[in-house]
Amino acid sequence: MNNDPLVESLEKELLHPEPDLRYLTAEQQFQRIMAKVADMPEAVVESDDLLERLRVSKKTGRPLTVKFGIDPTGPDIHIGHAVSLINLRLFQRMGHKVILVIGDFTGMIGDPSGRMNVRPALSAEEIRQNMTTYEEQASQIVNLQDPSIDRRYNSEWMNQLSMMQWVEIIKRISASALLQRDDFRTRLAAGHGLFMAELEYALFMGYDSVVLNPDIEIGGVDQYLNMHMCRQMMANAAQRPEIIIAYNLLAGTTGERDEQERYFKMSKSRGNYIPVTAKPLDMYGKVMAIPDEIMWVWYRELTEMPSEELGILMASVNAGKIHPKEAKQLLARVIVGTFNHFDQKTIREAEDDFNGKFGKQAVLVPESTQSVRIDPEETLLEALARIAKKSKSDIRRLVQQDGIRILEGTNYVPVAIDELVLPSGRFDNHVVRIGKLHYYKLQTEKVP
Repeated sequence: MNNDPLVESLEKELLHPEPDLRYLTAEQQFQRIMAKVADMPEAVVESDDLLERLRVSKKTGRPLTVKFGIDPTGPDIHIGHAVSLINLRLFQRMGHKVILVIGDFTGMIGDPSGRMNVRPALSAEEIRQNMTTYEEQASQIVNLQDPSIDRRYNSEWMNQLSMMQWVEIIKRISASALLQRDDFRTRLAAGHGLFMAELEYALFMGYDSVVLNPDIEIGGVDQYLNMHMCRQMMANAAQRPEIIIAYNLLAGTTGERDEQERYFKMSKSRGNYIPVTAKPLDMYGKVMAIPDEIMWVWYRELTEMPSEELGILMASVNAGKIHPKEAKQLLARVIVGTFNHFDQKTIREAEDDFNGKFGKQAVLVPESTQSVRIDPEETLLEALARIAKKSKSDIRRLVQQDGIRILEGTNYVPVAIDELVLPSGRFDNHVVRIGKLHYYKLQTEKVP
């Protein structure tokens, strides 16, 4: 797929990850773990204790228990959610025991961290439906069938907790300390409400740790304060507090920054995300569309490339030895592989499709072009909105931005805004390109 020796070497390493890392020494495990933690002070609490526990684990043969919690507050996850899952897989491959906590109880509240408004309340049925898709999507990254995985639902113990037991727990927690959290203070200062269930969310999460007594808990930096509460509640229960490991939140696809020059995180609300369930062809193309500066951020967070090798690759690109497109295509191959079980055929087909559209061997009508049936009596606007699964206003906006083109002869020409009101049947057997990646061949047929 490439010619540069460095890229070829990195590809062999990244597209064929070792499934079993139990041979690593405690020090080597520690180095691998620390290479991916968040770039903030105390991303690991406490790192000395982590190394010591790894050494004891290696000496005794007793694996460490690593807790990771997911609240199924929506039906889908995006690749930003997968950062912690990728690191969870690393612990799994090193032979440690993973406790995947599915928050079917806490999900009905929703984590308030960093939010200005209360999350919409979810019913138990909505949580159950979301749980199904969450587990299906998580299994694309972590082998949930592995005996080292212990899947738990926190309703198991939360529904058994008596009021007397809960009072004994919360009377040892300072409410004033909870209210000093920056996100809560900002929310209250802005005049937004804060419900008691949200205030106690971190305590519910902490009780999960008391019940499960893990050695380590991992999560994004947005969970940092919640994980500290887990440590406090474990200490209150006379348990050895878990080690916290926090990871960066993934920068979004656009590379936009806030007023403090920080990248906006990947989120559905901003539309700067790639779903885990995206088709490999789409996933590959979306990775290729990110700004070059975001490429390096994603290399760090979504691959197992060591920082030294990443530095060498960046230097080679900056020196003009490797074209940025070649480095980005390697990243696209790795990301498609990560979410498709590193199936080499899938990776190759995704890259071939992209090259067919944008590479030297680009063709006017790529093999991935979908044939779609259109009703000759509907307008072109109605047909395009239905085909692309977008609103009519979105289609108009795309047309105004020159984002929809129709093949005329050997060129794709822009669709004019006044053409949207024409009968779609006039465009029978035309190929339409929506955005840069999606091609459709229109074929007239009465739509029921």
